[in-house]
Amino acid sequence: MARYSERFWQKPRFKHYLEYALAAAVCGVLRRMPIDFSSNILAGLGRYIGPKLSLSERARENIRLIWPDITPQKMEEILVGCWDNFSRVSNDYWSLDKIRTDQDHRIEIVGAEHLDTLRESGKSGILFAGHIANWEMVTLAARKHNLPLTVVYRPFNNPFIDARVRDWQRGSGVELIMKGREGARRLTQILKCDGHTVMLVDVRMNDGLKAPFLGVDAMTPAAPAALALKYDALLVPIRVERTGPTHFRVTVEEPKPAVNTGDRNADILATTNWINDRFSAWITDRPEQWMWFHRRWGKDPKRPD
Repeated sequence: MARYSERFWQKPRFKHYLEYALAAAVCGVLRRMPIDFSSNILAGLGRYIGPKLSLSERARENIRLIWPDITPQKMEEILVGCWDNFSRVSNDYWSLDKIRTDQDHRIEIVGAEHLDTLRESGKSGILFAGHIANWEMVTLAARKHNLPLTVVYRPFNNPFIDARVRDWQRGSGVELIMKGREGARRLTQILKCDGHTVMLVDVRMNDGLKAPFLGVDAMTPAAPAALALKYDALLVPIRVERTGPTHFRVTVEEPKPAVNTGDRNADILATTNWINDRFSAWITDRPEQWMWFHRRWGKDPKRPD
């Protein structure tokens, strides 16, 4: 799996040791607290400090791109909520074991019958989710319903932090695949054998397809649509909402096949448009729970005329 060892995806550098030491110290203190309490502490810091950071300007640009007539008050409300959720996500990660132990109380699953339908369908499944609330809850919901799952991930830049997070994720009983050539081969094997995977596909992909995302064209990953078409896999939209400091609602929508008219390129585009439509609906409903910080629409994006 890894180039330098089975544990680290790259050779650690001195700065990685310093970053990890600081993160481990903070984690060690906060893990001694009740998880709702530590979540509230981090969220309070995020709401206060986050909007003052330069990264928030990118988020404001993105929000204004999508809703050009938004009022300054509403803009800041979304941004503060975004920092609130973003700050809580780190607490969720190092509390995954506690959330998992208490998941009957902390995770509400709507549409769980669709997970059962997928498991019993005899077909492979591609669960797609976004960076909304906390996407790790998708794996907990799937495993609670005995759905074997493989997670495709992009490693954190710090190999120590990455290894720690992967340990927490493996505790949920999932197979982890790092993005890359080897990961792509393993994913192909899984889908050929009627396995299931989860993908976060609300990100920019420079070599993807141009498709509307929240009404503005964005380069979008074509992999979910292309793989579903190739392996006759079912696509399962899964939405996560944060309903409390460490409480969530996971909504599983009906599994659907990719569009298949015989025109491969047109079918992949149509399916990708449908996937983006699901994300757009979820984000429009709860915009403060999506990560507005990345360049989803690239540099200098333009709204359609």
